[in-house]
Amino acid sequence: MAWAEQIVGVLKQYRVKFINYVPDAKGEQILKVARKDDYFQILPLAREEEGIGVVCGQAIGGERGVVLMPTAGLGNSINALASLAIPYKFSLPMIIGVRGDLGEFNQAQIPMGQALPGILSALNIPMFRITRDDEVEKMTEGALRVSYANESPVAILVTNELAGWKKGSVKL
Repeated sequence: MAWAEQIVGVLKQYRVKFINYVPDAKGEQILKVARKDDYFQILPLAREEEGIGVVCGQAIGGERGVVLMPTAGLGNSINALASLAIPYKFSLPMIIGVRGDLGEFNQAQIPMGQALPGILSALNIPMFRITRDDEVEKMTEGALRVSYANESPVAILVTNELAGWKKGSVKL
């Protein structure tokens, strides 16, 4: 869980007060840490695109927020990103729990997982993959710096190499 503690520490350092989330196994590890700190306000979302609007609203109110979502949630968020966050230049960190990548057992997760980098690239959203414990702070802090300096969305990808993969059966 050290990686989740590091992410939460950097969020607090950067005054990210609101953690908005759609349930996800990797995001839940971050939430377990954040729930222990009264600094954070944690808001569950019905859908990921709702989180894009919520974080933009939090920014208008002078606060900072982040969206935690699974990989598939990026697909749900494309219109909100392209029609709100990007053109109106909102800093919008997204922490995405990667599925469909190394060690995936659920074939339904693989297409979106494989498309994720291309979708982010098409939207000109910087993507930062965290694969090892020793790079968590640097990558998270670096991504937040880019988001706030450029007033734009960024994607922080929590990979299976870092957080492990879900248990599931695969035919051998």
